Amino acid sequence: MPNIANDWNKVRYDLDKSANFAAICNSPWYTDAVYEKFSDAEFARRHALARELMARDGLDALILCGSPNIYSHGSGVTWGCGLIDARGMVQYMVLPRQGDPALIYPHPGCHIEAARKMVSIKDVRGSQHGHYGRAIAERLIELGLQAGRIGISAADRTGPEYMGVNAYQEMRKHVPEATFIFMPLILHELSHRKSTEEIRAMGRAGELAVKALSAVAAAARPGVREYQLAAAATYAVLNGGGQVHLLMIGSTSMQDPRLIFPNPNPSHRVLREGDIILSELAMTYMGYTAKIGHPVTIGEPTAKYKAFFKEVVVPGFKTIEGQLAPGNTLEAVRKAASGVFRQKGAQSRPILMHGHDLITSLPFISVDEVKGEPYDMIMRPGMAYGIEITPVNADGTFGIFFSRSYAITESGVQALTPYPVDEIIVAG
Repeated sequence: MPNIANDWNKVRYDLDKSANFAAICNSPWYTDAVYEKFSDAEFARRHALARELMARDGLDALILCGSPNIYSHGSGVTWGCGLIDARGMVQYMVLPRQGDPALIYPHPGCHIEAARKMVSIKDVRGSQHGHYGRAIAERLIELGLQAGRIGISAADRTGPEYMGVNAYQEMRKHVPEATFIFMPLILHELSHRKSTEEIRAMGRAGELAVKALSAVAAAARPGVREYQLAAAATYAVLNGGGQVHLLMIGSTSMQDPRLIFPNPNPSHRVLREGDIILSELAMTYMGYTAKIGHPVTIGEPTAKYKAFFKEVVVPGFKTIEGQLAPGNTLEAVRKAASGVFRQKGAQSRPILMHGHDLITSLPFISVDEVKGEPYDMIMRPGMAYGIEITPVNADGTFGIFFSRSYAITESGVQALTPYPVDEIIVAG
């Protein structure tokens, strides 16, 4: 714990003074809160792995950035200390090659005390009312790294984006001799092969994703709106101790379809008899994700949808699933699946499968290409994937999204979202 002036024991009788309350520590607050955490040994493993990469790349420290976005609850910060907090545009953790890590937490007072109980590192500091860069710089100076080489992980891989502009400018101002290196793929390299504890968390996320699907099917009936399906799925997941990562739900008439893929923003559309519901339900547990996608109909599926599902969707899915094995290449997956829908007179969205780090990540396997790093190209134990197919009919008017998640093991593959694949779900 850093030397913070406003120890609760010293200011407990003057809490109504803003200066006393801002970065308070050592209070009895939240000491009976319970958070499920990864073990100390697991975090030690992660930090040791990060330090190996720092030594390899000549870095003195990493600034692990995290933000709540479509690809992460907290990216490097969640990975580095277990924090999941949706209220900061970006959160920051300093992980030195030598010395103790420090979390820079944005919210003062009661909030920071709760965060201290949630995370698995001891040094949790306030952001100095939004002066993240100054707080980071102070920790670097304490470590003697004011002229060091510092890597910065991406907070959001779309872009990618790293830090807030003000935080970066302040950091450069207070440690002008330091060298900062943006590292867009450092978290992927650190997390692309999961430990037993991480796979266990993904399995729990998968259980919650299946519960969410069951909740959607149970809630679906004429008169219900799409957003009410989203509410049912959310309740099932939160009630199970997890969190929502992606919740895409859309509906359309099977007689006049206007949908090939779930709606990323469930609408106010009212469900009717004869509708089909498409969903992508990716849920997280302790920051780690698994997903499921399976069609649900209100009333029996039409002959067209039933035939398309049986003859195109399921065989295509099983072709890809059959390629999952330690030692197989992603190019082999692509080749096996690239013509599977065209052979049936259909087409598809390009994407067939993608990786899971904490959440959606490289590699991306599409009909026409594989995107990833050299170390991604062969499936190895600890790697995890989401099969994500959207077969579409020849003229592009209707299709069905379908998805499951898996982890590669020493002996084969583990289904993270186990659910029968051969039949469309009929609501009710």
